[in-house]
Amino acid sequence: MAANMLDSMLYRNAYSTEEMRTIFDDRTIIQNFLDIEKALAQVQGEMGIIPKEAADEICKKGFVENLDIGEIEAGIVKVGHSLVPILRNFQKKCDNGYGEYIHLGATTQDILDTGFMMSAKRGFEAVYRDALEAEEAVLDLVDRYADTVMAGRTHGQQAIPITFGYKAAVWASELRRDIERMEDCRKRCFVGQLSGAVGSMAGFGENGREISRRVIEALDLDVPDISWHVSRDRLAEIVSVLATLGCTFGKIGQEIVYLQGTETGEAAEGFVHGAVGSSTMPHKRNPVAPEALQTLSRLAKAGMGATFDSMYQFHERDGASWKIEWMSVNETVMLVGGVAAKGKKLLKNLDVFPERMKANLDLLKGLMMSEPVMLELGKKIGKQTAHEVVYEVSMAAFEEQADFKAKLLENEVVAANMTVAELDALLDPERYTGDCAAIAREVSASIRKKRKG
Repeated sequence: MAANMLDSMLYRNAYSTEEMRTIFDDRTIIQNFLDIEKALAQVQGEMGIIPKEAADEICKKGFVENLDIGEIEAGIVKVGHSLVPILRNFQKKCDNGYGEYIHLGATTQDILDTGFMMSAKRGFEAVYRDALEAEEAVLDLVDRYADTVMAGRTHGQQAIPITFGYKAAVWASELRRDIERMEDCRKRCFVGQLSGAVGSMAGFGENGREISRRVIEALDLDVPDISWHVSRDRLAEIVSVLATLGCTFGKIGQEIVYLQGTETGEAAEGFVHGAVGSSTMPHKRNPVAPEALQTLSRLAKAGMGATFDSMYQFHERDGASWKIEWMSVNETVMLVGGVAAKGKKLLKNLDVFPERMKANLDLLKGLMMSEPVMLELGKKIGKQTAHEVVYEVSMAAFEEQADFKAKLLENEVVAANMTVAELDALLDPERYTGDCAAIAREVSASIRKKRKG
């Protein structure tokens, strides 16, 4: 992953977080490999398969600080193998020839799969933590603004009124499903791998399954029912679940970009004095984080597609498809880590402007309330006829930029069937939010109950 945007000094903080980069850092991954080798030696020492002194020495020396990283990197270039140079360097660091007992019965893919899974699990848990904090922030928005009336919009146009709490409740409901998908994924996907050359465990002798189980459990991973050297569905699921969460955040970011637009101005990314929106226009307050959520979620989605290609595996081992994951899985977890961290911060610090929402309700001079007028008039002259009448009045009001109420009163059919008082009530946006507030509160209460559980 070296030399890509995730590691670039100029761009890395835009694409992920320091926490995620540490989880997938070369030194961390190598330490994962060493931890697996130490756990294997420890179990084999306890079972009398290798000398206890050898196991102790391997565990004592199995730290990345003891290895020569430069020599390892040169060795990988020279021999064209991703693990052997690490094992050779590790072996040299062990005294009394005890390094000979490292990696007994295991195969390279056992170590790499398990090592990458260890980091993937840590990254997944960091994303899960941030998703829960983001959910809490959204629930606070739901509760605070359940009754705050704003324009509902369809196809980019004002439709009928909703409340901002209702809009936030839609976000909360989707985030809750993402979190529950993560919880389900966690139950079955974070497994270790220790089964030898073709998955038969033959290299471990008669105690292969016990060795494998004890080592994997020591690494805080789940034990698979069979080797997954060529079964990559778990990683595909992990990436799919994370990418879906990323797209939820991306959708929220896209919405906030629109709400923050100058002509809308109903909500905005929290502003900190000193933040710069433009190198040439000093007045700009650009939606930096909301745009980043869209960018990163799209990149994560691309990683999902690449990871699915890794499921096409030949026989009992296939390097061509397998190695896709070394880039796609790690980068997707890192990217969604960036999404979740930025999304959490954005939602915790979101500025909401109820007065602007109220002002925008009358941008169309009452036209947004055509539906309740049409439905009420329909009770007297029939729904379809009422639609035609109100449609003609609406089109005239729109084209003339006239007041909707005034145009309604000019219409003979409307004037004959509705009073001014009736129209005043029907044209009040505060009275036409339906069950928005109640639904928002119910969604919030339901999610909070699940969070406690």
